[in-house]
Amino acid sequence: MLKFTIRIFVVAAIAYIAASQLVNRSLGYLLDSVSADLSYQAVRGQMYALHKELDPIAPESRAAFIRDALRPHYGLELKLVTPERIEATEQEKEDLAARGFIMRDEYNTYLAPLPGEPRQWLEMRLPGEPMLEKWITWGAWLALSMVLAVVLLLLWALPVWRDLDALRNATLRMGQGDLGVRARLSHFSGIRHVGESFNQMAERISALVENQRSLTNAVSHELRTPLARLSFEVDLLGQEKFQARRDQILHDMRADIGELEAMVDELLVYARLERPTDDIVKQETVDVRDWLGEALAQVAHQADARGVLCQVRDGLPAHVQLHPRYMSRALLNLVQNAVRYAAGRIEISLRGCPAGYELIVDDDGPGVAPADRERIFEPFIRLDESRDRGTGGAGLGLAIVKRVAAGHQGTIEVCDSPLGGARFILRWRSAPVAVD
Repeated sequence: MLKFTIRIFVVAAIAYIAASQLVNRSLGYLLDSVSADLSYQAVRGQMYALHKELDPIAPESRAAFIRDALRPHYGLELKLVTPERIEATEQEKEDLAARGFIMRDEYNTYLAPLPGEPRQWLEMRLPGEPMLEKWITWGAWLALSMVLAVVLLLLWALPVWRDLDALRNATLRMGQGDLGVRARLSHFSGIRHVGESFNQMAERISALVENQRSLTNAVSHELRTPLARLSFEVDLLGQEKFQARRDQILHDMRADIGELEAMVDELLVYARLERPTDDIVKQETVDVRDWLGEALAQVAHQADARGVLCQVRDGLPAHVQLHPRYMSRALLNLVQNAVRYAAGRIEISLRGCPAGYELIVDDDGPGVAPADRERIFEPFIRLDESRDRGTGGAGLGLAIVKRVAAGHQGTIEVCDSPLGGARFILRWRSAPVAVD
């Protein structure tokens, strides 16, 4: 951090000097005509008096006259120079014609031609800056620089140093496994946005790690049940007394394998939805009736087996914008969940709303208690804790629906249904379309 402070000080000092020079030269360039006019007004009286004194004097006597008669009474440096040393520029020639003399050296030296032969010029130079004044000026600049450096150090460098040190410590602690650490910066901090970005990153990493930890624990728990059944069924096949039930045992084993395959498939979908890509949120315009028909056909046999009637309400839009693959998976999961708990009836509707679209799935089952309406969208959460093949499931269906909704910049919620059971409302952002 000391290197950082030194660098800040050096950069500030260089910037300060550069800015001072830039301002000084810019003002000098912009105010050059004003300065020239002020200098002319300040010395023209003295030039007039000197001309009045020197013009009547013969050229060969002027040097002695200046030395003896003028110099003792003027606080100026006066001397004669030959025309060859002048070499006036075009601009100086114009100034000479307009003012009668030339101004040089940032208006510290003045040159005026004198009459007579040989030609002579009078050089008048203002008194130089005393050495003491130069030291005072440099001392004042140095003191001002030190004051600015102290102010910069106290009001900016030290707070930034403190905040960067806090951010560094938080990063080190997080790297050591403390996922709950957050950077606490002042509301007036100059790098507060960096701290907020760090905290957002830390929140995301903490959520991902915790989710992965929970997912790993849940997966090991969920896989244990079908694997235990498979192990038991393999043991049965090896015993003579169960040979008569061989076909039934094989059927159960195939069912367990199917359950494992379905669970792995859901895990892969959930894992992919956990890391959104452009492919997930890329929406397409699809025909509503075709899309609903294809999705509901996959669950028709389950509904028939349980004696549940699935109906699609009228008033559907002709087309909607969505990701066909993932939104179909979300619809299928919602309907399968409704079939699992419905007493005999499910209604599905899709309509436009101000924010985009609403997909609603109603059932006449037992519903969801208000205390559980947030929890059911977490992975591996099942309210009935059933493990049988008919109603158990893997507990990832509604979690996948929530991920799909988030990928569409939407939401999923559950409330009471007019049918007496649960109503699931999936909303996502898109341009509303006209209803047929």
